[in-house]
Amino acid sequence: MEKQNGIPMQLKQVTDIRDGVRKETVVLEATGLYYIKENAMYLQFEEQHEFGSIKTIVKITNEEVVVMRSGAVHMRHAFRKTEETTGHYRTSFGQWTMKTKTDHIEFHYDDRRKKGRLFVSYQLQMQNEQTGRHAMTIMFKGV
Repeated sequence: MEKQNGIPMQLKQVTDIRDGVRKETVVLEATGLYYIKENAMYLQFEEQHEFGSIKTIVKITNEEVVVMRSGAVHMRHAFRKTEETTGHYRTSFGQWTMKTKTDHIEFHYDDRRKKGRLFVSYQLQMQNEQTGRHAMTIMFKGV
């Protein structure tokens, strides 16, 4: 495994948001890198939005998944199974406190096929308001 430069990959992130009867699905496709550093696996990719570019790094360990975003959005949030965690989400429009209660985390990577999948489901609160149940799936494969 290329540990320093990483493996170039094609990534698809699907986030399902349920708030009562309302359901929304957000899909993102990007290219990026998959690499291992110390005892963690990393996914790194960049998103293009109308308000600017966002660099995202997802750090995956046995204990937690940490999502770090910089650029048009600044965010650092740790997801730990069955725990409530607090983070901040900042854009040019303002800053919000976010809390999550993570229900499930599942990660699998097939080194032979250069393919992986990360699944995280959680309940989200922004500024103490429930925003529903979120299920984020990131599927990626080497290119």
